Amino acid sequence: MSSMPSGSTRRTPTAAPGLARRRAVARLLPAGLVALAVLTACTSEPARRPAPAPPDKDDGGLQVGSEVVFEGDYETGDFTQWTRCQNRKYSDPCADYDGDFYGARIDDQEVRQGDYAARFEVRNGDDPSWGGGERSEVSRYEEAIVREGDERWYEFSLKFDEDFPDVEGNFFIVMQWHAGDDSSPPMALEVDRKGRLVLADNTSDDAEDVVIGDIVRGEWVDYVIHATFSRDAEEGWAEVWQDGELVVERHARANMTTERNYLKMGIYRAKQERSTAIVWQDGLRITAP
Repeated sequence: MSSMPSGSTRRTPTAAPGLARRRAVARLLPAGLVALAVLTACTSEPARRPAPAPPDKDDGGLQVGSEVVFEGDYETGDFTQWTRCQNRKYSDPCADYDGDFYGARIDDQEVRQGDYAARFEVRNGDDPSWGGGERSEVSRYEEAIVREGDERWYEFSLKFDEDFPDVEGNFFIVMQWHAGDDSSPPMALEVDRKGRLVLADNTSDDAEDVVIGDIVRGEWVDYVIHATFSRDAEEGWAEVWQDGELVVERHARANMTTERNYLKMGIYRAKQERSTAIVWQDGLRITAP
């Protein structure tokens, strides 16, 4: 494959320091208190995974962009990093969303990094009044908009519920680069009927999905999508990493149909679905060269 543009590295969460602290306590306490200290440490709430450190350009890892243009990692404890929240009950600015609907909630237990993640749930019939399909999504305009020739890296983590159902409808989208009009997204991250995560092109019936791999139920998986955006298939391209390994090599694709794309994440699926689907998302960071 062609060489990757220079930049900074993939975030690597550091190990939780709980074990080291317990060993230090055992060395410093009198013998009679060691057992009590160990019992207290073992019964307390597990240590949180710390937020990833800023990229280190010299550690030889996966290279990403050096300029952070947007973070949608929910570390605010709400959805205010995002522009618009859409689900069966709500379609307005995320700044005013109270998060009390099961469709989109902040989760402080199932997290990949930091203290919070987003939990999206769609049940049978969760089709908003304006129609189009069942959904619970967040959108970001402004910083997350891309235009002709823009190069971006998207770092994020997904967790599909351990009871995540088989897809029956003709689309199940968890991330989309939505066109500037109301047309279908020219590039989207979807789950297909074979249980695979694919990078899809919804602009043509003849377009072929690029397979990333089987979805993993009940576990967090880290992804990096690196793309240059263009309406010209000879200029646009994309490549994908999963858990630090290149799984989709750089390939040409026209990933725009209008002068700009904006970003959406969550669940957007066809009306044919009948089962309840739950997906967690965490740690989104978008960088540019």
